[in-house]
Amino acid sequence: MHDPTLSSAPGSCMLAVGTYTEILPHVQGRGRGIHLLAFDGATASFHERQVLTGPVNPSYLCAAAGRLYGVSERERNAALEVYAIEAAAALRPLGRIALPGAAPCHVSVNLPARQLYVSNYGSGELLCFALDAGGMPQGTPQVIARRGAGPRADRQQGPHLHYAAATDDGARVYLCDLGTDTIACHRVRPDGLAPMPEQELRARPGAGPRHLALTADGALAAVVEELSNTVAVYALDEPAGERARASTLPRNWRGASAASAIRLHPDGELLYAANRGHDSVAVYRLRRAAPWLEPVGLIDVGGRAPRDIALTPDGAFLLVASQDDHFIRAWRIDPATGLAHAQGQPYPLASPACLCPLP
Repeated sequence: MHDPTLSSAPGSCMLAVGTYTEILPHVQGRGRGIHLLAFDGATASFHERQVLTGPVNPSYLCAAAGRLYGVSERERNAALEVYAIEAAAALRPLGRIALPGAAPCHVSVNLPARQLYVSNYGSGELLCFALDAGGMPQGTPQVIARRGAGPRADRQQGPHLHYAAATDDGARVYLCDLGTDTIACHRVRPDGLAPMPEQELRARPGAGPRHLALTADGALAAVVEELSNTVAVYALDEPAGERARASTLPRNWRGASAASAIRLHPDGELLYAANRGHDSVAVYRLRRAAPWLEPVGLIDVGGRAPRDIALTPDGAFLLVASQDDHFIRAWRIDPATGLAHAQGQPYPLASPACLCPLP
């Protein structure tokens, strides 16, 4: 997306922000819909370009090939919204597709395979859509239902899909099932996904794998585990898988917390994981040999419930969405240490749930 007024300073980018617009059991949603912002790296400031007030609970967004996709997280009448990313720095609605299942919480696109994936947290399925040449989902989605449960009766009474995304070559899709403590890999076929996983990695009981970050070569996955507040590193070509595990919290922390987002820096080494409750971002170095995962430190983000974090495309800034304090803020990354320092002022924005930098 080109905005002629966008600064050329490092970190400057366009950003789509999804919000919670309704009161749900886990959030007192006050949001307006989807916000399109220009982020100016020179001043670390955000400038609103557009607000789309139609979507209900657009809690996760992804951008690919000139399109923005957003899920409407609802127990009933869930939907997928599709927008064109216009050259004049605007979003134009293209269509709304009703989704089977309940509470979709993640969406991603596999461009090489022309597929789109939706993770249904509430009903525990993965949906796979074919995309036409214009990036619109076609026909009825393939539904991959999962079975099982975990030891946490309050959160793991059944499968809860929280994430699914393809490898860079588009050949495989990895998913996180928080409800069954599983990271599963499905092979991509021309007509969809193989219905049965070719590989399943088992997280520790009660860990609750939520999201993952793949290395560019697809050899390692760093998984943020919501319930145990940990990050685990898996070697994906090995049956046992797990290489390392580290807490996202300080040793002396005794309060309630739930890990949320994980992001791998463009340098392929710095790794960031957010904590809701401790209200911080844990920083690590991802290694290709022992110790595999090296804790660097914690960033106190100064806002409640950082549900999502994002890195600017050049890796200069870490952006943080404080869902329950209703603002987003920029943090300049020190490339020498990986830690970050607050820049500019918090930008007021109600119930931010997802930060999506646009290409």
